[in-house]
Amino acid sequence: MIRCFLILVVFLVQMVASNVTFSQVPNDSSIIKLKAGVDKFSKDATLKNAKWGICVITADSQKTVFSYNDSLGLIPASTMKAINTAATLSMLGKDYTFKTYLFYDGDISKDSVLHGNIYIRGGGDPSLGSPRIDSMNDMKYLLPLWVKSIKKHGIKKINGAIVGDASIFDDTLTPATWDKDDLGTYYGAGASGLTFHENSFRIIIKSGNKFNDTSRIVKLDPPIPYISIDNVVKTGYYYTPDDLWVGGSPYNNRRIIKGWIPKNKDEFPIRASLPDPAFFCAYSLFKTLKDSGIVVKDSCSTLKQEKAKGKRKPGALTFFYRLISPPLDTIAYYTNQFSINTWAEDILKMLAYEKTGTGSTQVGTQLVTNFWKSKGVNLKGFVMNDGSGLSPEDRVSPRQLAEILRADIADTLFTVFYHTLPIAGRSGSISRIFKGTVAENNLRAKSGYMRGLRSYAGYVYNKKNKLLTFGIIVNGHSATPAKMQSMLEKLMVLIAETEW
Repeated sequence: MIRCFLILVVFLVQMVASNVTFSQVPNDSSIIKLKAGVDKFSKDATLKNAKWGICVITADSQKTVFSYNDSLGLIPASTMKAINTAATLSMLGKDYTFKTYLFYDGDISKDSVLHGNIYIRGGGDPSLGSPRIDSMNDMKYLLPLWVKSIKKHGIKKINGAIVGDASIFDDTLTPATWDKDDLGTYYGAGASGLTFHENSFRIIIKSGNKFNDTSRIVKLDPPIPYISIDNVVKTGYYYTPDDLWVGGSPYNNRRIIKGWIPKNKDEFPIRASLPDPAFFCAYSLFKTLKDSGIVVKDSCSTLKQEKAKGKRKPGALTFFYRLISPPLDTIAYYTNQFSINTWAEDILKMLAYEKTGTGSTQVGTQLVTNFWKSKGVNLKGFVMNDGSGLSPEDRVSPRQLAEILRADIADTLFTVFYHTLPIAGRSGSISRIFKGTVAENNLRAKSGYMRGLRSYAGYVYNKKNKLLTFGIIVNGHSATPAKMQSMLEKLMVLIAETEW
């Protein structure tokens, strides 16, 4: 997060841009009102050192309803998820599914001993082991099903190991441009070919009863004995999300937690990233087998670890179980509604794998970029480093956001994508705003947030029932998150109130 802030400061200092407003529609009272709203917003003291822009265009003719600094390349945050999911839905199809397989190698002897290993081959399923879509997909229900399948094949003992196979994707869990201070957090977990339990876990801590008391770790949820936690969290007067930080890195089993939590909390949860999701998946199955009475001689490992040791090249594999994910349209819906970074990164890597055989972020971002170029969107200055928008080095202009959303209207799966976006006053990150306005239950948008940054990209019908697309990005403001959200809400309501 610190590196992200420094990059943002440098970016804002170096950027030179003119404050230009523009409109191609009749300058009626509603447009004048929108211009006045933008002028008021621009003069707010919290935007003194900020760079921001807005672009509103018509869906049917691509006329500019209103724009201000619309060509500025800005950090888009999670509005990048809309760019990613719309393209991936079009290229893979709404019914595309992710598949996870269980295999074994070796032979099963007459005394029910598997002389070999069990492999969990990941298929990039973002929802594997998560109850978010289906409670029965929770790891606590899923793992017993896997054990049941193993027992069904007459296996009572395993002279081998449980091996997690994440090789469908590259081994780089997080994009190179992500801030290192984000990598220990749940939102910095990244993508694995064997994503499991959303690649995160919870650290449950107990606070003291007075200011500056030390805190105590109660447990990890789920229990993970091989992870060590350095706890320097203290008891404070109050709490905001910015008061806590989790440090760590991929493939490192140490996490450090710092900051403040409220007093007299018996179980205060902090979400953190899993160091190696594939290993955790293998460990979880190993532990469930052990608890059910099945001995696994060589514990658990991953294909990556085994290859590094020069061990366990799989022999002939016997397939015995397959799990199919919910369809991509459902995955994309939850990705956009709840802004899940890990899911967005998994989707992007799977697109890359399906189209090129290489499951990497770099290949995925190039595919998405080329897709929107092929739709006629001018992507000059556009920089996509990830699928979720966590990278502080991403660059998108407000006009590019608006034009990408407009271009998607011609796609055969536009309606599917449209329904993945949160609804004003109803769902997702905009469920609590726009109440009692013309935008409520009308406007659909993906929001984005980082410290000092807020963005929106979406669709809205104006008072003449014309569909508009819009992009708004603010970088480097000093307002509280709530104040900036309220200020931009007012601008989006003005967009919905246009009457030309």
